[in-house]
Amino acid sequence: MQRKRALPDDDTLYSLFLLRDPKNNGRFLTGVLSTGIYCLPSCPARRPLRENVRFFQTPEEAAGTGLRPCRRCHPDWFYRGEEWHEDLYERTATKVRSNPAAVADVTALARAAGLSKTALNDLFRNHAQESPAAFLRRVRIHYACQLLADRGKPLEAATGSGFGSSSAFHQQFALLTGMTPAAYADLGRQRGFTLRLPPNYAKRTVLGFHGRDPEGVCEQVVGDTITKCLEGGILEIRLGDGAAECACTDLDGFTAHRIAVRMLGLGQDAEGFERQFQDDDLIGPIVHRQTGLRIPLAATPWEGLAWAITGQQIGLGFAISLRRRLIQLAGTLHKSGLTSHPSPAAVARLEVADLQKLQFSRSKAEYLLEAARKIAAGELDLDGLRNASAKRAARLLSNLRGIGPWTVDYMFLRGLGFPDSLPSGDAGIAQGLERLTGTRPTAKEIQTLAARFAPYRSLAAAHIWASLHPETPS
Repeated sequence: MQRKRALPDDDTLYSLFLLRDPKNNGRFLTGVLSTGIYCLPSCPARRPLRENVRFFQTPEEAAGTGLRPCRRCHPDWFYRGEEWHEDLYERTATKVRSNPAAVADVTALARAAGLSKTALNDLFRNHAQESPAAFLRRVRIHYACQLLADRGKPLEAATGSGFGSSSAFHQQFALLTGMTPAAYADLGRQRGFTLRLPPNYAKRTVLGFHGRDPEGVCEQVVGDTITKCLEGGILEIRLGDGAAECACTDLDGFTAHRIAVRMLGLGQDAEGFERQFQDDDLIGPIVHRQTGLRIPLAATPWEGLAWAITGQQIGLGFAISLRRRLIQLAGTLHKSGLTSHPSPAAVARLEVADLQKLQFSRSKAEYLLEAARKIAAGELDLDGLRNASAKRAARLLSNLRGIGPWTVDYMFLRGLGFPDSLPSGDAGIAQGLERLTGTRPTAKEIQTLAARFAPYRSLAAAHIWASLHPETPS
């Protein structure tokens, strides 16, 4: 029950209601007699006539008069608190991940969450950064991959993951993994595999990101081939027309596939982004020039976080040098001559003085070491953050010392693969938007402007970056 407090008179409350100011949320609720709903002061719905409005202090008061919560502003969600929404999303998502075949479609997903379809869509947009339908497809394919790795039977994987038809299963599986189910099942016996690339795949952006260090000791790009050193082995990816030929040494095929898909940015809805924004008056021209662009991810979430911390508030060239020195200091040398990126445990064994000798600032060294030590100690499950609510994941990352909004957004984009994150404080984003608009926007203005790109803010960021540095993206 909400605590009672004195309210202004009704005419004053109606004037405040007309402002749609979010600062008034929690001060009062507005009941609309003509529609039978109650709303937050910030509700975007058209304002009703004064005679149809009543004001309440708590949801219980409003519901007691027979009104129901608005499905646009969700006042019941607001009064329950953000963590309630996070828990609801994570409980629902966990239920689906454990048995996706038990959830036939979005209607069944809404029923499992106890929400309307509209409320379900809002919940998943806020906490998964994708639609419920996109979430279901992704979870079904991930579950199917587990079944194929365990048993190697495509038909069983299709039915076990909840696909109603074999053709739909094969189509969705290829879109997200770049392979047929049968080819994926064979990865356990293979040291080489082929990934189908989407039409118009912008390979130059991918090669530019992974080849950003011309003296690379962990990965090298020669021509159209990326060679990446990982803990224990080597992954080689040769990008051709329509396909990527992959070979792995001292790595199992399933691990190599998972990392290759991340590094190539496969499974992203670039086509949907292009359809929606190819005629946009702001970024339409660069979308046309950069068709097929995707976001190459760091090989692992930890690499993404280490790179984000290293690159905070310094130039790209210096950040690349610091990363190379860290790898040389704490990584593992492979017989190929390349060195793997150091694990959290390897970095956690270092001291601040060790990193200062590499020209890390004291504060940057402390931030990196704290993150590594918490991950190595099991206090932060970095790999599991993609399955958490995006709100909770952001809060957990922000709890690390030195991790601010830019680092969280960048980590979401490059490390975890969330599809709707744009680093509003990024200098490159500001520069790119200045070229497009003629005025350099502030971080707050970028955040407001970026809302138009939802639910594709990550791809929008990638296009803005690529328009500045097509061969060496951030």
